[in-house]
Amino acid sequence: MAAHRPVAGRPLRLTIDVDWESLIDEPGVASLLPGEYARFARPVREGLIHFLRGLRPQQQLAVLHDQAQLGARATTAERLGALARSCPVLHKLGQTLARDHRLAAELRQHLRPLESLPPGTPLSVLAQQLVDQLGPLESLGVYLASQPLAEASVAVVVPFTYGPGRRLRGVFKILKPGIEERLAQELRLLQDVGHYLDERCHQLGIPELDYRDAFEQVSSKLLQEIRLEQEQRNLSLADRLYADDPDVHVPWLLEFCTPRITAMERIDGVKVSDHCPDTEADRRKLAELVFRTVLVRPLVARGEAAIFHCDPHPGNVLLTEDGRIALLDWSLAAWLEEEERAAIVQILLAALLLDGEKANWLLRRLSHRGRPVGGRLRSVIETRFGEIRRGRLPGFAWLVSLLDDATQQARLRPSSEMMLFRKSLLTLDGTVGDVDRQFDPDAALFRCFIRCFVAEAPRRWLQPFGARSLPTRISNADLVEAMLSSPLAAARFWLAEWKAAADAAS
Repeated sequence: MAAHRPVAGRPLRLTIDVDWESLIDEPGVASLLPGEYARFARPVREGLIHFLRGLRPQQQLAVLHDQAQLGARATTAERLGALARSCPVLHKLGQTLARDHRLAAELRQHLRPLESLPPGTPLSVLAQQLVDQLGPLESLGVYLASQPLAEASVAVVVPFTYGPGRRLRGVFKILKPGIEERLAQELRLLQDVGHYLDERCHQLGIPELDYRDAFEQVSSKLLQEIRLEQEQRNLSLADRLYADDPDVHVPWLLEFCTPRITAMERIDGVKVSDHCPDTEADRRKLAELVFRTVLVRPLVARGEAAIFHCDPHPGNVLLTEDGRIALLDWSLAAWLEEEERAAIVQILLAALLLDGEKANWLLRRLSHRGRPVGGRLRSVIETRFGEIRRGRLPGFAWLVSLLDDATQQARLRPSSEMMLFRKSLLTLDGTVGDVDRQFDPDAALFRCFIRCFVAEAPRRWLQPFGARSLPTRISNADLVEAMLSSPLAAARFWLAEWKAAADAAS
């Protein structure tokens, strides 16, 4: 590291030159990625280095200090874990990756503490923020606990009591001092990383995906993390979504909310990943409850739009003493319109019927900006449909693979809401996998969908022929089309198998 002295007569401006290349080595990064993704080690490393170089000198020094505390023999996984704790944007990325079972176990082990860090912001600083926003707390009948409960990437959680006899319990979620400026700076850097990757796609051997555009969409959504008024609206909407579900508990808001403070009830529970059911059946039951709560319930919700929790890591998904699932932290949420949810269901239905043309048309409708490359999209669909012909059930994991391939290989441009939905699926997959390693999300989605389909059957008689207003988003016209097309599915199966055999022979 080199420090540059100021020129006499000019204001002091610290600049530094950190050798980040030596700190983050490419083979170390490659060892943490699954085999088929090891080729992305170089772009991951270079993107991370570009991000770190863009930090302000004081911030780079702070990151370097944290790295020095690890010692010279620290592994790449340890260094990446420490980096994630140093920057809010990397912290959020680390939380997402912490439950991705495709990554090396060592890396996930160092990232999982990001889900709930010990508090580092002094209580006195937080208490002063509360007084500045709410006025004297005693006059409100509010009494803070002796220390914060937990700290996350952008906020700190402080417990309190209130009401007659101080019998009622709540928590304040308070933005960290200066976090708005810090997050805005890092999100600008994230977009710069996207531009950096766009200019070097061929050199780095990565797909041409318009990374800057994708990172801009992600950045706009990550800003929700500090817009607590939006989180408060999300909590109210989530409470309505799950109001009639006895197995789900969403924290209810308290009256002490401001744009920088969310006040809500305190919910006690353990991370679903830390709960250890005695039997395999109980583990599977808990995993399916989490899966149904986070994904299936909003997917089949009534209404024109539904809210999805987009950060369902175990720190935000608790099991309460009475056996309910508590969903915490609604700052990051996605809204999927009825048309998008219907398209997801229709893609799965097209997959069951091996109807590649319909799947192609539906995926094109999901492309938010621009059109995917036709030939490449058909190739992606053919590859994923080949898995179905070999016996795979088109469900949760299959859909994720299809969307990923369409984005990477055929330049599908999903909306920012769909990108967040994809992020939710990735995190959820890791969470339910930690509850029950044998859990099959594809089979679970199929079971939940069939139960929903059977439950809505009596109402089908009263539905207009083409209406998709029922929870499954399948119209009577869709059912008739599926029945008429089912004989064609066999023909599509054998035609595709014949073509595959002919290609192999040639």
